[in-house]
Amino acid sequence: MSIQFLFASGILIFFATLISGYVISGIVEQNAIRSKAGAAAIFVQSMTEPLVQKLASADAVPPEDLARLHNLFTDPMLRGRFPHVEIWKPDGTVAYSIAPDLIGRKFPLPSGARSALAGEVALSFADLDAGEHVVRNFQTNYLEIYSPLRDSSSGTIIAVAEIQEDPATFDYDVGYVRLASWVAVALASCAILLCLFMIVRRGSNTIEEQRRALNQRAEDAEAASRKLAELQGIARQASMQLAERNEKLMRGVGADLHDGPAQLLSFARLQVEQVRQAKTDPARKVPLATLEESLDTALAEIRAIARSLILPEIEHLSPSRIIERAIKMHESRSETKVASTVVSEDIDIPAALKICLFRFVQEGLNNAYRHAGGNGQEVWCEMSRAHMKVVVSDRGAPQGFVKPATRTGGRMGLQGLRQRIESLGGSLQIVIAGTGTKLTMLFELRETI
Repeated sequence: MSIQFLFASGILIFFATLISGYVISGIVEQNAIRSKAGAAAIFVQSMTEPLVQKLASADAVPPEDLARLHNLFTDPMLRGRFPHVEIWKPDGTVAYSIAPDLIGRKFPLPSGARSALAGEVALSFADLDAGEHVVRNFQTNYLEIYSPLRDSSSGTIIAVAEIQEDPATFDYDVGYVRLASWVAVALASCAILLCLFMIVRRGSNTIEEQRRALNQRAEDAEAASRKLAELQGIARQASMQLAERNEKLMRGVGADLHDGPAQLLSFARLQVEQVRQAKTDPARKVPLATLEESLDTALAEIRAIARSLILPEIEHLSPSRIIERAIKMHESRSETKVASTVVSEDIDIPAALKICLFRFVQEGLNNAYRHAGGNGQEVWCEMSRAHMKVVVSDRGAPQGFVKPATRTGGRMGLQGLRQRIESLGGSLQIVIAGTGTKLTMLFELRETI
């Protein structure tokens, strides 16, 4: 962008430089010529004015003053610079001229002389068709300088001195002035172009940096959009699978109730009919004992199923207390010991994460008990405002571990737990080694809390 501006503005400034240089050099040349002509006029005026004072009261210059004027202007040094000099009276009469045949003759007053009679130093090139020039057969276009000559006592203009100077004497000075003016205009144009280029270059760099920043933001936004779409896909899939697992869980619970307590209650119903038909107390004892046993067994199975489904009250517990509650419940059911280490800040987490934390510890310890016999059960937790990391491990034989997709005892297993964790934005890692099995749950809490 800045290079294009440099070429475009360079062309415009080039033509502007040509125009301004032409105008400025012309003005400077004219001023230089006028300045030099003014100096020459003052110089000649200072020499001639004392010798023409008689013109204030007489019609002609006295012969002795004419002789002095002639000697002055025919001097080789002065004649080389001013080849022709005339003194004009206001009526157009030539009071003095280097050409003696012009003295006393009357010609139309030149325009420069009329300007000088008004008190100005006038400057013009010779009109070769003027009468005084035709008489002398002038062929050179001299530069004519007209200077007013004043009466020393009254200051009245009594005559006009016309100095004719060869323009060639101005060539060097005019050329120098012309070159200096063109160089000054060129340098000023280059400086302007350079300043404009630097300004545009800086703006272009700023725009380029902003463009790169916008591109980077667009790439980041696109990457975030892809990640979001990926997470949304995972969440949808996890939600669908979780719904499917919940449906399977409900069917499993229904099957457990139908095959267990329902059958026992049906058998107990039959025993009630036998009790009703018995005629004596001894005959009622056996069906009553069977009825009592069936009801106790059914009640025990219903309680076992309920315990596996009902979540304890954890809404108002801290994460460390939730882990402690899950460990105690597991130790009570399995009659095993669980080692625990909790490094946690005193923070609160959403209810969904509390339920997920409890189910993770519960399911991890259940698997450690079923597949490792409760050998080396351990829960380790590290929690801060930035993340939550929970590890459940054991030191059982890896061949005893069941794949996460296997459902046992009507429970959802680790696959359902993985779906629950991923649906909340976390991750689950399962590592099986020769020293045992390790389950790791990780949540980033910056966007959750």
